[in-house]
Amino acid sequence: MKKRHLHLIRLLNRGRRFTADELAIETGASVRTIQRDMLTLEELGYPIWSVPGTGGGYEMLPNRLLPPLQLREQEAVALYLTLKWMEQIPDVPFGDMRDTLSDWYVNELPHDLETKIARLEKNILWLGKRQVPPAPFTKDVYRAVEQRQNIELTYATTKGSRTFTVAPVGMALLDLKWYVYGLSDYGLRQYRIDRIETMHLLDETFEADDLVTLLEASDERIGVTVRINITPLGRRLLEDVLPDIAEKNEWIVPEAEFPFLSRQLLAAGAEVEVVEPTELREMMREQAERLWDLYR
Repeated sequence: MKKRHLHLIRLLNRGRRFTADELAIETGASVRTIQRDMLTLEELGYPIWSVPGTGGGYEMLPNRLLPPLQLREQEAVALYLTLKWMEQIPDVPFGDMRDTLSDWYVNELPHDLETKIARLEKNILWLGKRQVPPAPFTKDVYRAVEQRQNIELTYATTKGSRTFTVAPVGMALLDLKWYVYGLSDYGLRQYRIDRIETMHLLDETFEADDLVTLLEASDERIGVTVRINITPLGRRLLEDVLPDIAEKNEWIVPEAEFPFLSRQLLAAGAEVEVVEPTELREMMREQAERLWDLYR
């Protein structure tokens, strides 16, 4: 399938009617080429509805079963491995569908490719024994994000359960734990979905920037230079905490992140020393003293 064909499919999947002239402008092709492309896509099985005359054009029929993807062998294997990896992620928003997608997909492949994938299955593994707490509200949160509806949630904090009303602007998967990012009176906050005790979808909808834009804006908070001395072992222990830790010894960190950062740095013990700022050094000292009081 040509790159132009994929572009046309994405345009028609927007759910509105396009004239041949509009599609020609969008793709840089001639109207005659667009008309031939539409016939090609129809022959491939895409449910394209063409309306002749003034006000006519092309649109994709809703509630459709899409035809099979036309993939090269390596692309087909890569897609299968991606689906198998997805099965390792707990509480995917689409529920039990993740357990059958890869099987459904491989059954549609040619027999020789199916045999190759069956062999690969025993040689490409996703290992790890990390225990991940269940997050039963993931599917409900996804629905709220998709429909842009406010939610009321009761959340387990370190100081007990609290109830919030938030606008769920997006979700993220971090260390196999799902988070929802919500806008509230406190600004943009992230909540671990497995810590949600109850959740209600409210009737009110919200308007907000997308999550990427909001996170980029939050990164513009005024930061403070954090400089550390760290051993090779310390770099390995903290490689998931600080970016580019293999090469760097200092970072710009928002001051609000210091309490979290100090706890993470303390986990590396004497393999890391905070040089500056003084405020972060004091936090490290206080936490070390509390730890000493427990074991002396």
